[in-house]
Amino acid sequence: MKKTVIFLLGSTVIYPSILKAQKHNTEKKTVKDIESVRIQGKQNPDLINIPRKTLDFIQSNTLGETLSKIPGIQNSGYGPNAGAPVIRSLSGNRVKVLENGTAVNDLSGISPDFNMDIQMDNVQNISIYKNSASVLYGGKAIGGAINIETDYIARQYPSKSFTLKALLEGGSNSGQRQAFSARGTLAENWVWTIGGNNQKQEFARIPGTSKDSRCYDPKLVGFNSILQSLCQMDVDSRNVLNKSLFPYISQFALDHMEEYELSEDDLYTFSPTYYNPSDGKYYPNPKNDQYIAGQDPTKDRYRSEVNSIKDYVPLKDGIIPNSHSESNSFFMGTSYIGKSFYAGAAYQNSYSYFGVPGYALPKIPEHTHGKAQKKIEYLPVNISSLSHKAMLESVYRFTHFPIANIRLNYMGVFSTNKELIERQRANQFKVQQHSGRLEITQQKLKFLTGITGLEVQYREMEGSGSLRYLPNSISREVGIFTMQHLNFNFLEFDLGYRNDHVQRRAEADKNYSRSRGLAGGNLSDRDFTLNQFHTAAQWNIFKKAYLKVQYNHSERAPEINELYAGNNHFAILTEENGDDKLDKETAKTIEIGGGINLEKIRVSASWYHTYYQNYTYLAHTGISRNTFLVKEWRSDDTEINGVEAEAAYKMDFQKWGKWEIGAYYDLVRNISTADSSIRKWSDGDYMPNMPTSRWGFSVTGTVQKLSFNVALDHYLKQKYLGKNINPELPMPAFSLLNARISYEDDSMNIGNIEYYIIGNNLLNTEARLQNSQMKFLSPLPGINISIGVKIKI
Repeated sequence: MKKTVIFLLGSTVIYPSILKAQKHNTEKKTVKDIESVRIQGKQNPDLINIPRKTLDFIQSNTLGETLSKIPGIQNSGYGPNAGAPVIRSLSGNRVKVLENGTAVNDLSGISPDFNMDIQMDNVQNISIYKNSASVLYGGKAIGGAINIETDYIARQYPSKSFTLKALLEGGSNSGQRQAFSARGTLAENWVWTIGGNNQKQEFARIPGTSKDSRCYDPKLVGFNSILQSLCQMDVDSRNVLNKSLFPYISQFALDHMEEYELSEDDLYTFSPTYYNPSDGKYYPNPKNDQYIAGQDPTKDRYRSEVNSIKDYVPLKDGIIPNSHSESNSFFMGTSYIGKSFYAGAAYQNSYSYFGVPGYALPKIPEHTHGKAQKKIEYLPVNISSLSHKAMLESVYRFTHFPIANIRLNYMGVFSTNKELIERQRANQFKVQQHSGRLEITQQKLKFLTGITGLEVQYREMEGSGSLRYLPNSISREVGIFTMQHLNFNFLEFDLGYRNDHVQRRAEADKNYSRSRGLAGGNLSDRDFTLNQFHTAAQWNIFKKAYLKVQYNHSERAPEINELYAGNNHFAILTEENGDDKLDKETAKTIEIGGGINLEKIRVSASWYHTYYQNYTYLAHTGISRNTFLVKEWRSDDTEINGVEAEAAYKMDFQKWGKWEIGAYYDLVRNISTADSSIRKWSDGDYMPNMPTSRWGFSVTGTVQKLSFNVALDHYLKQKYLGKNINPELPMPAFSLLNARISYEDDSMNIGNIEYYIIGNNLLNTEARLQNSQMKFLSPLPGINISIGVKIKI
């Protein structure tokens, strides 16, 4: 039976070079090709494809950590159990995550402690757009898109009537996990799938202390309320008179200290003489031995004195606090696969419960009016999620017709997502999300290929809990798009356009109380019309090299938290205030890239520059209420620019196997261009919490049945620092060394077994991500050695 042609992404008809690369990989060879840790299209530097074999090496607990091995992509790192991809300094609501071309339930852009609803063991391939993909996927892809291909629905008729895959893995610092998936034939043209996975970890180990050592430095944290909050420290401090400021001691005060009940403020003076009222004469004051000249009489009159610095909760060395995690999922599906038509459906259920390495108050302390105050008890922050997904996919392929195929996707998500203070519900979001996508692919003409489509999404969020910070909301998005590709062999051109209509509605109820801050303004209804443009030109040089220039005009509507948030967000210890008057973001990006792809050598490099109008960010106000930093969503103009470069060299040692050596470098800067004194005061010239520059090396090889992967990534110390009212502190540079060795035994007649050992952070380095909001509270996990076995029948 002929394979059904499935177009997982519109880009597969837009970029013929990717299709050629995929076709090349299906050819039979006597020696297995090496699949690099970093794989990209031969002629398209901003689209990366990561197959399952590569994921076996780089897969981690979260999607952000998994993709952080790719140049230009880093992990948001909200503790060891929550992490979203950061593409060229953009994340959250600016990077769209899709599952089989349809938007997933991603609350990480609304609250960074939520993890993405992705089961990594069921992922077969990941496609990444590092530049704007807003024409294909709308405004939330203004900073890029990640499409994840899962195996819940069979898309090809299997060669065997029954297949089974199973995995068992245990790690010294990663807990244990199990997974299985199976598929088979029901009847002619019908295929079924079923599978599940389970994961559990008690805690994550680290080489030293959980908090950054600077959290205990009195000079840094003593009178810096922002840093105290970021470090979660209780500081007992006071201002005392600076005795060294005064050159003299008042003799009159010495003589009459008790009589007139004088204080130290009266004892020290700038006057060289004092007046004696008993005889009406002036007498010299004694000199102050502690006097230091050159101080400012106004600024230096008092100095800070720190009595004690204590953690909110006592910590244990060598362990990330509250780093437990557990998750499980189950799926089943069925497909009808015909000659020209394919349709499939699947259901997936997933549950997760994990801790965030931070603590919060279950109740805001009240004024005691002089009475003895009850002991303040901070409790751990936990996250609980339960999700049900319904998925439908269908493709119809035409022959001798202007349309090549029509593809229809639907995903319905029904989830309950909780932020817990220990076990007490602080915030709860019940989400109903319906996403549909229709793609029409044109029949290929002599020079022209293309895709046109319609995308709709409806999301309803209902909040509850005693500490909720968002009102109920409804979001609607409708977009129509087209992307066309002209191919003249040595010259290729892309041209695309999309129009989106977005609605945001807040529905405040009686149980929702708002803060004293901006609190979402009037919770006004907002409607946005977005226009997306893409154009690119590529010169193919003798099929061995290329030069590409592309331009994107992208627009994004503010999300519900940016518009309507208005209360204490306990999970991030912030009073979060939205602004319902925020305008849409507009990004204009130009990127220039080039590369050489010879038989043994591959080199590519790109430079990009983005001008953002109304760049939306959560800004400090300088106010703190009840231990919560008060922040507001604001918008200003910003520029982002950066460079990325990769190189790889292949070697064939015959009986000693095939090997590849790779290297990369990336850099990104996010710079304010707004003439705003408020932004310069609160956040500085550079946006704070930005990814650092990195370079890395990798070695990949296969020797008969053995496979080897080794990668070293070095994170540099950040030079482009912003502010959190006070100047941002840079995290120290660090290196991460990871390795994987596997042996594949295919001697069984019914299948094969793969045995593997994985080592993560083999240098046991204390690694703190500059872009992580948790960097002062939690480093990355320490050394981990995992042993596992995979069975394929």
